Amino acid sequence: MSFNILYNGEGDESASLNLFSIAVYLDGFTEGLGLKSQAINTAALQSVVGALSGADFPHVDGCENASPFKKVAYFFVNFVAAKPVTEAFSSSVFGPIISGIENHQNVVLAYLMAVDSLHHAQIYRKNGQIISLDNKILVSRHFFYDFVEAFSAAIPHQHFKIASLLFEQLAYRANPTASYPAVI
Repeated sequence: MSFNILYNGEGDESASLNLFSIAVYLDGFTEGLGLKSQAINTAALQSVVGALSGADFPHVDGCENASPFKKVAYFFVNFVAAKPVTEAFSSSVFGPIISGIENHQNVVLAYLMAVDSLHHAQIYRKNGQIISLDNKILVSRHFFYDFVEAFSAAIPHQHFKIASLLFEQLAYRANPTASYPAVI
């Protein structure tokens, strides 16, 4: 998945492309788990796409100039909050710990889509340098369980910034030369 799957410009055509891309991702993922179908609230999914396309993107220079971390975080928190996947995963899919967490299916899917979007994403530094995130983010099971629980009730305006920082640090851990120098 390339990063621009989530952000395809502005207007009705790009919103339709974003909706289609997300739906194809969800379908492919659930099929890969052996699930025959997954109940989707299409109005909730459209609200996620609307947030991606809207002028309310929480960055001073707008979506176009935001880092890939801010873009995936904004997608992530809006997807989790909108709860477009209405059916929980059974414990046979991710185990009893994750399946026991309310709204786990939306956190899991949004996280995996965000991570896939960051893989090979590019960072454009102000000095003209372009950095590619060539290594995919990987986390431990323990981290993943806590992550799913921590974000299961995400509220976009409250959790956007922390999600952005977390995705940034996870990407930098996987791609150490991409990080700014540590100074504090």
